[in-house]
Amino acid sequence: MSKTEKTFSNPLHGCGRMRRFANAEDGTITIFALMMFILMLAAGGIAIDVMRYETQRTQLQYTLDRAVLAAAALNQTEDPEEVVIDYFATSGLENYRLRVDVDEGLNYRRVEAFAEMDLQSYFMNMMGVGVMTSPSSGAAEERIMDIEISMVLDISGSMGSNSKIANMRNAANEFVDTVLAANEDEEQVSISLIPYNGMVNAGSTIASVFNLSDEHNSSNCTRFDPSFYFSTAIDPDMDEIERIAHFDYNNRNRYRNFRSPYCTTSEYGAILPWSSDADALHSRINSLNANGWTAIDLGMRWAVGLLDPAAQPAVSELIADGTVHEDFEGRPFSYEEDEVLKVIILMTDGANTNQYDVVQDRKSGGSGVFEDPDTGRTSAYLPNYDLYYWHHDDSYSNEPYGGSDAVEFSWPELWGTYSARMLAGEFYYYAGDWDYYQDVRYDSIELYAGANAADTNLRAICDAANNAGIIVFTIAFEAPTRGQSVMQYCATTPSHYYDADGIEISEAFASIAASINQLKLIQ
Repeated sequence: MSKTEKTFSNPLHGCGRMRRFANAEDGTITIFALMMFILMLAAGGIAIDVMRYETQRTQLQYTLDRAVLAAAALNQTEDPEEVVIDYFATSGLENYRLRVDVDEGLNYRRVEAFAEMDLQSYFMNMMGVGVMTSPSSGAAEERIMDIEISMVLDISGSMGSNSKIANMRNAANEFVDTVLAANEDEEQVSISLIPYNGMVNAGSTIASVFNLSDEHNSSNCTRFDPSFYFSTAIDPDMDEIERIAHFDYNNRNRYRNFRSPYCTTSEYGAILPWSSDADALHSRINSLNANGWTAIDLGMRWAVGLLDPAAQPAVSELIADGTVHEDFEGRPFSYEEDEVLKVIILMTDGANTNQYDVVQDRKSGGSGVFEDPDTGRTSAYLPNYDLYYWHHDDSYSNEPYGGSDAVEFSWPELWGTYSARMLAGEFYYYAGDWDYYQDVRYDSIELYAGANAADTNLRAICDAANNAGIIVFTIAFEAPTRGQSVMQYCATTPSHYYDADGIEISEAFASIAASINQLKLIQ
């Protein structure tokens, strides 16, 4: 057959080629590779989206954790919610949704926050996931374990009206039970009880560990120099606390002998320091009655001093002799201790009035009054005349009755032997020594802190307490305007001040107790 000869193919040969094409595997790897590439691209894209999501979530959580920790700190003075918001505002995060929940009481603060952000996906939207939401949540809480309380209770004469003293006793007892309920496994709450009227009876317990002046030891009522009201400390070793003289001030008749001490010689109304004994506190509260003037500044001064860490040696001494619970070693704690709350509850139904004592230069040393040991007759030296007045016969002499055998009274001995009215009247008034009479007469015993001076002292010690971080609650219990004013001034904030009438005093104490003891105190 020639090269130009036309040939015809067998039709069956075309079907074979089709079968061969259909059965051929050449080029399959290209399809597989394309599929794998698409899968790898999707996986890589998902990884990128997940990595972006995780980065955003981590930053969101980090910001939230820092924010709630800062907001929950009890020394944080800003609004906790605003603190969290500010942290997020400066974080560089955008388009987040934030919710903040704050739960706080006097001894704790809990801050919870919830935040979330949306992330637009780059690759996962190919699989129908266009937006990924990263949530974040966290909570921080700070609680105070140890609480030190000073209760300052008014027992002045005006508390005897309108059932006020009874209402106060009930309210104070309920308060004690509420706050001491926290003392379960260990002693966390201590209470110092400071009753006051025109004076404060420090009592034998306080006198045993603080440095009271030694003009006499018949009673333990104390006074403070005005300079003491500008600081919180009462150092039991370094600071001498002046005793009020042991004298008969209220004897309105001309009895010769001492009959009724201005400051009680008993433990009535005495300070009960650093106690967690509910029975002892109830007993002291229930024994209180109404009498005397009003010296709010004295009560507050002791209340602050018993919360100041300078008093630690006194607590240690009382622990050693079994008076104070051993768990209170180290109290009063430092003001810088984070997990300690120091609280004062200061109540009054009145306003500062008068505080009396013997004039300073008539409190110690020789009195110039002599007694003959054989006859008991007395004579007094009159400086204006340089003579001795013999009381038994209204005569004058160059020497005391009894001569060299006569024994001079010290001022504390004299005040503790005769009534103030007797000394002023018979010893000096009738002797004609007007200057001495003016110094010692019944109605001119030294007025060492009148109402205005006492208000100044009170404001000073309240300033010192609040500046030190002590929380001061105040209760004006049917008090006059001036009493309300100083109570409002002393309160740490307006919300720490209560104006109560009648049985409302129980509600005031209950509200304070609830603030202190919202939940069982935990670390």
